[in-house]
Order: sequence, then structure tokens, then C-alpha cells
Amino acid sequence: MDASRQLGSDRDLRLAGLLATGVSVAALYVLSALTTGVPFPPTSIAEAVLRAMPGDVATFFIELLQHRARTLLMAGALVATLLFGAEVLRLTARGGTPKPFVAGGLLGVLATIAIALGPHEEVAPIAVLVSLSAVAMLYGFVARRLTGVLAQAGQGAEVDAGRRRALRLGVGGAIGIAVGGGALGWLARRLGGPDTNVALASPAERALVPERPPFPEIPGLSPEITEAADHYVVDINLVQPSVEAEGWTLGVGGLVDKPMKLTFAELQERFDVVEEFAVLTCISNEVGGDLVGNSAWGGVRMRDVLEEAGVAEGAVDVVFYGADRYSDSIPLEVAMDPSVLIAVSQNGRPLLQEHGFPCRVRIPRIYGMKNVKWLERIEVVDIDYQGYWMQRGWSDVAAVRTESRIDVPTRDTDLAPGTDAWIAGVAWAGDRGISKVEVSTNGGSDWSEAMLKEPIGRFAWTQWAFQWAPPESGDYSLACRATDGNGQTQTPDLAPPHPTGATGYHYRDVTVG
Repeated sequence: MDASRQLGSDRDLRLAGLLATGVSVAALYVLSALTTGVPFPPTSIAEAVLRAMPGDVATFFIELLQHRARTLLMAGALVATLLFGAEVLRLTARGGTPKPFVAGGLLGVLATIAIALGPHEEVAPIAVLVSLSAVAMLYGFVARRLTGVLAQAGQGAEVDAGRRRALRLGVGGAIGIAVGGGALGWLARRLGGPDTNVALASPAERALVPERPPFPEIPGLSPEITEAADHYVVDINLVQPSVEAEGWTLGVGGLVDKPMKLTFAELQERFDVVEEFAVLTCISNEVGGDLVGNSAWGGVRMRDVLEEAGVAEGAVDVVFYGADRYSDSIPLEVAMDPSVLIAVSQNGRPLLQEHGFPCRVRIPRIYGMKNVKWLERIEVVDIDYQGYWMQRGWSDVAAVRTESRIDVPTRDTDLAPGTDAWIAGVAWAGDRGISKVEVSTNGGSDWSEAMLKEPIGRFAWTQWAFQWAPPESGDYSLACRATDGNGQTQTPDLAPPHPTGATGYHYRDVTVG
């Protein structure tokens, strides 16, 4: 009796292939975490799908799933890989015994294609070939062992009990290896990344918190300065680039008289370093959402670098290119505004990897998608350059809207009739500042002006607070609205983030009593 009959069903072959794939993928995850230039193939598949996705489709999934969309895409790519590895072993058994090493080779071919399609800046072909060959062999050994365990079980009631015991042992061992390997790879990625312990030049202009009139201490109110570790992270990458400051250069070219290449040290030595508090918010932030933070950003003025390079006549846009192959642009006149920084620090420390180390763009008036991270090249062009998200239907202007948010009370806050309580939050408006915040306790029918705390900087958010004593028990609908420094009050019209940023008042329902 041949092995394919002894296995008894396609289910056994698929199970053996699935477990062998799990072990192989876990091993490759560890290798990709520990070896420079070896991408993780399921990530490559997901990245390729993400970047090739038509704009309307990408926007639909972002609006439907918000930032869970990337995680689900990665999970889908991983599941597809596991299913392929399970099915390919069964296919090699047609008309004869299964061929585990042939199946492993086919899985290696799939991984090679995935890496070739992925948007990777640095791939080490020899390291990839060696890694994929080793993983293909690992798949073959594990699949052969598992198919052998199943084949030896044979048929019959007594042997079925032994078969089940052997199967449990094989399954448990394979799952243990896969989980252990995955955990090791995760730990390696967490402990890996660039060396961010680099020297920063002392700012010629430092961001300092000014002396201001007293403001109430309100538990739950967002702090004036967002810690880097707490700041939101959104980008198009499933695995963020790891760029070392040593060896990194910032290229400046295109329509300029003197193209430049600046090292991390030269960038800070040749130009004055300044530090400013500023809000950074994502264009996909929902009304009342938390994809926003306020930090002290340090770096050199974009204007100074462009003036040194000498912008040629006919320039229209300044294009930024990141190490992740992401690109975006701003008009030349915006780039020449002194508020636009080539940032190297956040809150007095080097940027974190997830925030763009070693260098990123910081533009207070514009949503985060144009604040390119992992900056490697600046190019001055004579066209209206359409970046990644512009090609997918998002705003090219991307001006930050006037927004306000209620932080407290939450829905779980205990509120009692006749007892004073704070309604408080933050408001921001890009580079326009906040002149007024109003609060409603009856769903927007009546409004009262809140007290404002003087912001710590002209681009920072403003804390606001309103003291309220609920007159009686019951349900209340709280709302807030802000007016910017130009006298424009945020619109009550509710709109989703796509394509120009969300609008509408932030409401919060609370119960008193």
C-alpha cells in the first residue's frame, strides 16, 4: 500500500502541509528579523497589494475598517501563505506519494515572487536565496516527518488511537515551534531597529513652556506635551524602515543651482537648529479621534536648506522621498515658510524609529500624510507632483481643519445633580491658533464659552475647560466647537475624513444621577 493511500484522506495531507508551513513561516520570520536584506514574504505580499490597490478601493477599506485595515491585510496574506503551503503538499501527492521537498520548493518560489513584488529598498539576493532554500528544506523535513507519522498509523480502531496520539504529538510540536519562532521573531524586531542614540546639536531657538496664569488641574485632560511613545503612528508600512543615522544622507536636488548631500551631522552643523511645539494630526482622524498629538519638534528650517541649494526659476513643488518609497509634495511657497522643519528630534530626543528616525518633515499647517518620515531625498520640480495618497483621491492641499475634542467627562464618569464637574478637552487649527471654544450641554441648542489655557506655542493645541453643575438627573448630550485665530468657527456639518479631513462637532453622551 503506497503512502498516499495510507494517509487515508486529503485532510491529513493538508494538515501536514499547514503545520509544515507554520514552522517554515515562523523560521523565516526569525531570519528576516535577524538578517539585513531578507524581507518577510507575507509582509511583501501585503505591501504589494496595498500599494497596487486602486484609490477608490483603498479609500473604501480605510473608511470601513479605519487603521485595522492594514492589520487585517497582513493577517490575510499570512493566512493565504498557510493555505498555499497546506494545499501544495496535497497537490504533489496526486497519482502517487506526497513529495514534501517539491512542495517546499514551490513554497520557496512563491516567497521569491512575493519579495520581488514587494516595495523593498534593500534586498540582499544571496541572503534571500540562502534563507529561502533553508526554509524550503525545513518545510520538506517537517512535512515528510508528519506524513510519515500519519502513514504509520495505518487503519483500524486500535491503530487509530495510536494515530491520534502521534498526530497530537506532531501537531503540538509543530505548533510549539511555530509559536516559539514567531515570538522570537517578534522579540528580535522589537529589540532591533536603528541605533537612535545619536548626538543632537543644541537648538539656537529652544521650545520653552511659558509662564502663564493658573489653569485648573483636570484628571483625564490631554497633557500639553504628548510623549513620543504615546504619539499616534500611521503610515503605509506593515514593517517600518530601519535607517541608521551613520551612513544616512539627505539629498537635495532637482531644480536647484547647487545639489547637496548632507550627513546627519552636517545637516545640523551647516544650518541653525530650531525647536517648536506643534500639533501633528492624521487626515484620517475621526471627529473626536486620537490620531493627533502635540510635541516639541527640533530640526532645521526647510527654507534655509532650499536657499543654500538655490531654487531655480520655474519651480512649483518640493517633493519628499522616504526610505519606504513613500513620497509626497508641498508647494514651493509653503516649503519656504519658516514653520516647515526638516526634523531630527521630538521632545528634545532623537526621533523614534516609528516617527521617522533619523529625519522627517514637519509642517504645522498640513495633515500628517505630507509630513514624510524616514526622509532621504528632497527634489524641487516644475510640476504639481501627486503623491501616494493624492493618487488615491485624497486632498493635495491637506490643510488642517479647525477641530476640538472632549476629553472629560467620559461616559463612565460619575456625575451627580448639583455637583460641579469639568467638561474639558483640547482644540487645534494648524498654524491659525484657537481664539475661542464653546460648550453645549443640551446637544447644541445653547452654547457657553469655555476658559482657555494659553497654548505653549503658536502651533500647539489649546487646552480648554468649562465648569458645569448638572441641574438634575438624566441623560445629557455634551458638545464642543472651536473658533480659529482667523475668526472661523468649525462647521457642524458631519463629514468623513476622506478626502479633506473630518468635520463636525464632537458629541459625548453622559448620564447624571
